[in-house]
Amino acid sequence: MLQLYFRRIKIEGIDNVPKNTPLLITPNHQNALIDALLVGAFSPIPLHYLTRSDVFKPWLTPLLKRVNMMPIYRIRDGYSKLSLNDQVFASCKEVFKKKGSVLIFPEGNHGKEYFLRPLTKGAARLALQSQAELDDDLMVLPVGLNFFNHRKPQSTVLLKYGEPVSVKEFLSAYQESQTKGLISMRDAISEGMRRTLIIPDQTEDYEERKRAVFQEQHEDLSFTELKEINLSEVSVEDGRASKHWLAKVLNPVPFLIIHRVLSRFEDVVFHSTLKFGVGIFAFPIWWAVVFLLLSLSVGINIAILAVIVMVTGLFYSYQR
Repeated sequence: MLQLYFRRIKIEGIDNVPKNTPLLITPNHQNALIDALLVGAFSPIPLHYLTRSDVFKPWLTPLLKRVNMMPIYRIRDGYSKLSLNDQVFASCKEVFKKKGSVLIFPEGNHGKEYFLRPLTKGAARLALQSQAELDDDLMVLPVGLNFFNHRKPQSTVLLKYGEPVSVKEFLSAYQESQTKGLISMRDAISEGMRRTLIIPDQTEDYEERKRAVFQEQHEDLSFTELKEINLSEVSVEDGRASKHWLAKVLNPVPFLIIHRVLSRFEDVVFHSTLKFGVGIFAFPIWWAVVFLLLSLSVGINIAILAVIVMVTGLFYSYQR
């Protein structure tokens, strides 16, 4: 479904994923749930996920736990709940002892900008506390999610796996001084993550670089080529005329549902995830209902033709 939603999902550095070793995976967080879905769906190893605690509603918790999600509590959830992270960290340590993998978003929140935001100490603390109880070398694997467009379907995203960072190298410093050890570990994770991002920092020319780099004419370029783009030699292409009206005319009900759902969320970072999540159910149900009604009223041949036209119209409208 992700491969249908995105026009292209490019993956580089997948050989950097260590096998048969405890692993802490640290992606940047530019979108909502779709970030975790992208890393998890294309990972060569099974993952456990540390997820913001406020999504663990009573009716949803059993499902989230079935897909290896664990709640992580932040200051915004209340100081009284921070102590619950001890139990969560203990669960992570058990995963590491079995040479499993845990994914955490070290920025602690999401944001629509391309550069890396300051990291919290949560990932560093989890890594060092776990390493102190492990015989194996715990590795931290930075992953960069580089979206060409955060909100539009049929755009391109490039996943860049970085070089693993050994936690053992920072353990002695942490045992001498927890504060200095945490800072050193956090800085190492941050530097590793920055190397996986096409635009790692908010520089003075950030807006200009963002517009110049993330455009359709560059979607075939490699990570290195995108990093080396010379702004003085690049012209920003004009947006092309949208054909989305065709998809909306042929599939009015799913688009109406998506629009109504999006209108309830002011934070645009959620929009791509919502379009993906709602669309998975809304479009197939719409096609099934139309097929059923037409097959009963005018015949199965016309019903099949109608569904083909609706499906084709949807994907044609988003082609470039």
